[in-house]
Amino acid sequence: MTRDFALELVGVEKRFGGVHALRGANLEVRRGEIMGLCGENGAGKSTLLKILSGVHPFGSYGGDVIVDGEVRRMHAPADARRAGIAVIHQELTLIPELSVAQNLMLGREPGRLGIVDDAELEALARADLARFGFADELDVRTPVKKLGIGLQQIVEIVRALPQDAKVLVLDEPTAALTERETSMLTRWLEALRAGGTTCVYVSHKLDEIFALCDRVTVLRDGRTAAVLDIRETTPREVVTAMVGRDVASARRIASSISFASTTPVLEVRGLHLGTARSRVLRDISFSLAHGEITAICGAMGSGRTALLSTLFGCARVEVSGEIRIDGVRAVIASPADAIRHRIALVPEDRKGAGIVPDMTVGQNLALTSLASLDVMGWTTRFGLVDACAEEQLAERHIRSLRIHGDASAAVVTLSGGNQQKVVLGKWLERPPKILLLDEPTRGVDIGAREEIYGILEELAERGVAILVASSDLIEVLRLAQRILVLRDGRIAGDLDGATATEGAIVELSTGAAGHRAPMLQVGT
Repeated sequence: MTRDFALELVGVEKRFGGVHALRGANLEVRRGEIMGLCGENGAGKSTLLKILSGVHPFGSYGGDVIVDGEVRRMHAPADARRAGIAVIHQELTLIPELSVAQNLMLGREPGRLGIVDDAELEALARADLARFGFADELDVRTPVKKLGIGLQQIVEIVRALPQDAKVLVLDEPTAALTERETSMLTRWLEALRAGGTTCVYVSHKLDEIFALCDRVTVLRDGRTAAVLDIRETTPREVVTAMVGRDVASARRIASSISFASTTPVLEVRGLHLGTARSRVLRDISFSLAHGEITAICGAMGSGRTALLSTLFGCARVEVSGEIRIDGVRAVIASPADAIRHRIALVPEDRKGAGIVPDMTVGQNLALTSLASLDVMGWTTRFGLVDACAEEQLAERHIRSLRIHGDASAAVVTLSGGNQQKVVLGKWLERPPKILLLDEPTRGVDIGAREEIYGILEELAERGVAILVASSDLIEVLRLAQRILVLRDGRIAGDLDGATATEGAIVELSTGAAGHRAPMLQVGT
């Protein structure tokens, strides 16, 4: 133990049955330092954070957690908070039915004799939001379940940051944030560091690691693979430490797709979403050809997710305009209608809308193929499924998609990247004509990211039309042959993917000239 460190993890071991998640991992963070933590999905990052936060209690793991030179035994999250450790998890811990204010003030509600002073609670919540520059973004009375993922992430971050923590741990905090929100968070973390707060910053985005952190610890296969000083290393060296081999620069996928077609499989004409007084989408018109990868860009609230949801029949408000599939007008009023037209969706919220958490990997992979697994055609009447056929289907996709997990394993035990491959894999037994993807690699490590890109390339080669919404501009420029930029629910620009630049996309999405430094993300 050394007094120079605010936080130490020494020889941490953790098993889940036969899976060795951590193998003597070490972490040393100095006072007033922002330590980056990187590693592929499955490297042990999430397990390490759950030990730090008391989710995995003392006795279920080996090794020591040391805070300010004192060995701490965390039996529950409350013990971690008493030790001065605040953790912002990638998986949200908000209570959906409660309001923004109630979530922000949970556990520290103002009042007397057990009666909460609602007016003061809302005032304190507004003050917290204002302190971090988010007062105009959120109505404190809104139930959290009505917010998008990005705004929920803001609530999660603001709730943790005001705590008087010795060590602040952030797990992929900007995954759902806009550039403006990310910039605001960065400034606050720098201020916290200047005030002596110690931070552990987990991210797949190397531009953030190199811009914000002092050092970076790399985990690989449950072990500490490297501890590098940001001033003395390079992104490529970090990636090499993560995967255990040198990784060449990523090639541009769109330029390698040989399938050529100008025949539109999807045509959208004058699409409006919402009433005349409150339009979410306004006069959207575009076409998508067989084998084409088109990307949708835009700031949070620009309409990216709303467009994909509408095309998949999930719109909850008035829709007008025309959608044509293979030249024939299509009515898509529900996901069932979309599926009949062979449209598939990989949603932004994979845990909430992409997988069924209570099911196994195999059951999730078979969800869209139940008709082919009927026992005498009785599935819809009696719930009977040919278990042998289901297992064979699952094993086939587990092999082809290189999913690290057994068919019988609970899908929630898989890493984020492998869960995303399950979400994608359930559509591949009968490949769709049109594949819609919303933030397909958010929170996904370099290995799974490359595999997902490879799957999309193969599907495009087979003639599948792909429409992908992404806030990662490097990903967009790598994948897309064409880029549609949305702003305020309208198409602000239609760019050729071969000549588009980050600056051009940002200018169109914001309505103002400007250019931000390229985002260097893991895998690039």
